Amino acid sequence: MDKIQIIEKLFLNIVIYSYLILPLLFILLNPKKKEVLIVAFYGILIFFALLFFNDVPKSFKPLFVCAYTLIEYSFFALLLFLNIQNRKYKKIIILLSFLFAVFQVIYLLTVHIGRLDTVPIGIETILLFIYIFILFYENFKNPRVNYLYGNHSFWIAVGILIYLGGSFFFNILVNHITKEQLSKYLYLTYFPEIIKNVLFAIAIVIYIRKPIKNLSNQQSSVPYLDMI
Repeated sequence: MDKIQIIEKLFLNIVIYSYLILPLLFILLNPKKKEVLIVAFYGILIFFALLFFNDVPKSFKPLFVCAYTLIEYSFFALLLFLNIQNRKYKKIIILLSFLFAVFQVIYLLTVHIGRLDTVPIGIETILLFIYIFILFYENFKNPRVNYLYGNHSFWIAVGILIYLGGSFFFNILVNHITKEQLSKYLYLTYFPEIIKNVLFAIAIVIYIRKPIKNLSNQQSSVPYLDMI
């Protein structure tokens, strides 16, 4: 085994086990918040998907990679959807997500898939970038915290941006490169993925520490005004 293969295997193991940070934080901190549960479940699901990827029969690989892309998109879109306030934008996200799922099924049934489903990955990236732009637009227009980085959704969005942007061109071209090139450069895509998981972990901590606004307490701070 040469040095490149050793490095690739090392970073692959780091990527796979970095996903366990997310459910581990959920277990240790025991939060009762749905977004943390979503991120934790995402971490467990992707961990097992990557761990047993090489054990998937070759005939099922196209179905597996398409399902992986759709599941990954669904988790990311859901996290962004929950943090976007505008109802019109939410309806657009639901519509685009439905169309993307339909396209993914048609793509699986009609196109010969090589190493990855490159076209759906490209569409996934574009759609999620649009959702992130909407999220940032809302935050800049109506800031809910003193600093943008004090909002957990910022770290989720940045994590997705780094992950998808950092591996975008490689994923698009992966079906058109040789095995030698794949082996030589594949590990470079692991760095954005590790960073994404770290930023998701930061988002969990920030979200858990964020104080919950108690509307009933706010209302009771000025009692009996309706009796004046």
